[in-house]
Amino acid sequence: MRKLISVLSVTLLAVLALPAAAATKITLGSGNGAKDLGNEAMVRWADALDKASGGDLKMDVIVGGTLGGDKEMLQQLSSNEIQVHIAGPVVVHFLAQAYQCMEAEYVFDNQEQGLKIWRGPLGKEVSQVLESKYGVMIVGVGKRGARDLTSNKPIKVPDDLKGVKVRVTNKLRAEIFKAYGALPASVPIDELYGALRQGVVDAQENPIPTIFGNKFYEVQKYIDLTGHVQSYYVVTANKKFLDGLNAGQRKVFDRTLSESIEWLDQTVDNDTKSLLEKMEKAGVTVVRSDVAAFRKIAEPIVKAYAEKNCRPNLLDDINKLTR
Repeated sequence: MRKLISVLSVTLLAVLALPAAAATKITLGSGNGAKDLGNEAMVRWADALDKASGGDLKMDVIVGGTLGGDKEMLQQLSSNEIQVHIAGPVVVHFLAQAYQCMEAEYVFDNQEQGLKIWRGPLGKEVSQVLESKYGVMIVGVGKRGARDLTSNKPIKVPDDLKGVKVRVTNKLRAEIFKAYGALPASVPIDELYGALRQGVVDAQENPIPTIFGNKFYEVQKYIDLTGHVQSYYVVTANKKFLDGLNAGQRKVFDRTLSESIEWLDQTVDNDTKSLLEKMEKAGVTVVRSDVAAFRKIAEPIVKAYAEKNCRPNLLDDINKLTR
């Protein structure tokens, strides 16, 4: 009997001495600053993941372009060097260009219309393309707000942009801003604050939460409410990583992400006005631009561009689902 007890004791001690299962480590990359609402939502998600999984899922949120620009981070995501990425819809401009008009000028009238598209059949279609070509999936889409201009002179109508160097993010936007009379330029978002401060570019365009989060109001005199693009945060993840999660981990991953995006949607709705007011108090002047004038020039350019470069009938399908 004593021998049996001794054997059981040794066995128990051996089991207790085994190292605990290592936590699953997740790296999330973002080019935006720490105060950007999308990144604040991701930090909340990381905390929720840790707590809900009992420490089994630990996510490191690395912001400010520390891991490179969005193009580099999407490459890292495809190769599973990082597991999750958040940005505006750059994924359609870099990896799924046939769908780039889902983030085009005046395609949507408001945030709800675009959210319906991104979370509906067309968004799933984009995710399937990304999965088949790059091993990447869209796992969440949240509100980001309308893209507006910041500048060093008031931009009320398109003519006010003549000769102004404007940082833009894609070829279609470059065509449209050329038509406005601007001189479009490409600058990574993590370098944009310095480029504005040094006069490399005179103006840029982003949603209000991103303008605030990246402190562009510190180096610009005006915020011009053109509302030219309804933008969204797109959260993508590596498919191989997702497939490696067990059923319990995946359930926690999906639930906590959904809750964090719900917080993001509500915060963008509630805080955009207050963020604008904070920037006004910091010294910028808010300009109510003539949206109809900007739209009139942009719409035919978007239509012609879509016919040449985008998935057939993309704009028609968007209109059917939103109008």
